[in-house]
This record gives sequence, structure tokens and C-alpha cells, in this order.
Amino acid sequence: MKRGWPALFIAVIILSLAALLPAFSEQPAGGGAKLPNPFGAPPTDDLDQATNLGGAVNSAASDFGPIISPDGNALYFTSDRPGGLGGQDVWVSYREGGEWGEAKNLGAPINTEDDEGPDSFSLSENALYFTACNRPGGLGKCDLYVSFNLGGRWTRPENLGAPVNTEHNESNASISSNGETLVFASDRPGGLGGTDLWYAKRGEMMKKLIPGFSTQGRWEGPANLGPGVNTSDWDGVGFLMPDNETLYFSSRGRGGSGLADIFRSSYLDGAWTEAENVGDIINTTRDDIYFTLPGSGELAYFSSDRSGGLGMEDVYSIPIPLLVPKCRMVIIRGSVSDEESGSPLAARVSVKDPATSRVVAEVESNPDSGAFQVIVELERLEIQVSEKGHSDYSEKVEIEEGENCAMLTRSIKLKPAQ
Repeated sequence: MKRGWPALFIAVIILSLAALLPAFSEQPAGGGAKLPNPFGAPPTDDLDQATNLGGAVNSAASDFGPIISPDGNALYFTSDRPGGLGGQDVWVSYREGGEWGEAKNLGAPINTEDDEGPDSFSLSENALYFTACNRPGGLGKCDLYVSFNLGGRWTRPENLGAPVNTEHNESNASISSNGETLVFASDRPGGLGGTDLWYAKRGEMMKKLIPGFSTQGRWEGPANLGPGVNTSDWDGVGFLMPDNETLYFSSRGRGGSGLADIFRSSYLDGAWTEAENVGDIINTTRDDIYFTLPGSGELAYFSSDRSGGLGMEDVYSIPIPLLVPKCRMVIIRGSVSDEESGSPLAARVSVKDPATSRVVAEVESNPDSGAFQVIVELERLEIQVSEKGHSDYSEKVEIEEGENCAMLTRSIKLKPAQ
């Protein structure tokens, strides 16, 4: 799936990109270690601004497709390193003291002896959408699944079923911030060629879904995103921004800096606009396909097979201000403290879309400083802060018309509960 900074020229790109699994013979090599590298010469280009996340996250194997949890404290990615359940698995690294800790296998029931990779989070459902291949009961080689986090445990994954999944290959789901649109990659017939990006709308029954219930048959028939996005070559790993009208994706069919480049398209007047290349600050002569930006923090994350890494593909970060200098995001930065003592509080900070009442971003303020930061893309928003033992805080904000970059600072003092 938006932006802000004081007087800023922050740039934001979000591409919640995830596991291109080895189902597609035409997909970029970053889709998995099982694919041979078709490119011949080793990569030669590096972004000086990019930082390798190091050995706690990366390994000598393939590590790619990073996505960040809604609270910004967990990094999920795909890896085929030893120590997993088999094939490509979902691994997770937790932020510890501002650094990413040693990655751990997410385990069952999401991982199996076959291939899995994380795609995107649904904050409103507390759910992880992911791709799995060769799973018993699937409709095709690779299907889309969802698992809900209930009480800190992941539920048994549910196949999204027809008409989203088919006997062909579906992967890389991106769920919209309002939870009602699913963008995904598929090589099903009826597209423009190769792998295309498609979208499906949540049906009326799906809108009433209770977490843990079967999701099969509750999506409306998918539609192709059309020629503004898709080409006759490979197009995939789309990510919908929180406005649900801006899409970042990768393509091999549009030229650019190298193999697969990152592009952006907007939904205007009932169609997706002709995609524009994001530029050389991100795109290189290699495959550039897995980018994500958490709702909190100041770094974008991506994976690359560029030289100097630890393995075939590694996970990297890059400062947001180095990205495209156009933004419509709102950054909410501040602190939470006790009104009487002034002591910092570890509070839950949520931002809701008042039009739909959906939570679009949620973080916890730092227990040592009370500091927090949330990034959203809304013209109207509601800030809610809660902490056990204190009264709740709520504030509705409307961004001035024409102000496409904004920053809100808040020093929030919570009253002790009576």
C-alpha cells in the first residue's frame, strides 16, 4: 500500500513485498535459491546508502522478502537456510535495543517441509497473509493463505480458496489498509502475459468474517490491473499504500535500470495510471523487488543479490529521506508520559481512519523515553492512546487541503485512572 516531515522532502516508498516462491520459471532469481542465476556475471553495483542487516538476519543462503510487523518490532522474511522445516520458510527477527536480534524460524503451523514466504499483515484482522507451495489441499502449486494471531499464537492457515486461488500459481498478497482489497500475482489465463498483478474485492460475507473461520469462497472474482501496471513479461510483488490508491510493484517488462525495477502507479478515474520508474536511488542493474516500509521508523527494507552480501540475497535497509522526494504521508511523532509524575509510559498508540473506524497503524511507545512515531497516509485521522492504569487519549485531526507532506508532534500526558 501517506507521508510527511516538517517542510519535508521525505520520500516514502512502501512495498510490502514478500516471498516470490519458486513456482514461476520466469520470475526473477530473487524468488528463491532453487532457481539458477540466469544473469551470468555477478552483480557489480552497490548503493552506498544501503546497509546490510548483518549476520543476525542474513546468512549464506537466500534471505529476501522482508516485511515488518504493524508495531515495527518484528522483521519477517523468507529464507532457505539450514535449521528450518524444509524448503523456504518464514523466519522472524525481533528488535532488541534498536538492533535486529538473531533470526528464528517461525515454525508450525505456518511453515512446513515445503515452501512458504510472508506477504503482508492485516492490522485490522491481526493476520498474516502468506504464500505456500505444494501444501496438501491447495488448488495450485502455489496458493495464498492467511493465519490469525490469537493470544500470541498463529492459527492453522486457511487457504483463501477460489476464486483467488486457482490451479495456476498465486503469490505475494498485499492486503489494503481497509482490509477490503487484495492485490496478488498470478500466471492464470486472461492476463497480459507471463505473471500479472490481479486484485480481488472482499465479498459481503467476507466482511463479516470472524478470525479463525474458513475464508474460502468469500472473495469476489479477481480482475487484472490492466496495461498501466502489467506487461507481457513478469510483473509482481505489488504493495498497496495506505491510501489504497497508490501501488508500488516490480516489473521486468518496462525497461529501466536493470532486470526487475520498482515502479509506481496510481488509481485515477477507474484505472491504474501508466507506471513510472521510482528511479536509480533504489533500482540497480540487478533484480530490485522486495521493498517494505514499516508504519514506525525511518528506514525502508529490501532484499538484493548485489555484491558484498553474506549470501545469494540479503536483506538491507535504506533511509527514507533518500527515496523519492514526493510524499503525501503524515508522520506523527511524539511521546507519552504520566500527567502527574512525568514518567514515560509504554502506551499503545493507534491511528484510525475515522471514515471506516479501521486501525491503519499501531505502535507501542518506548518504555524508557515514551517516544513513538507512526507513519500513515490519511487526510483525516484519529489518534488514540491507551495504557493500563491511565485514562485513554483521543484526538481527531484533519490535514489541511493541499498539504501533501505533514508532520504532527504530540506530547501526550495521560491521567492516572481513578
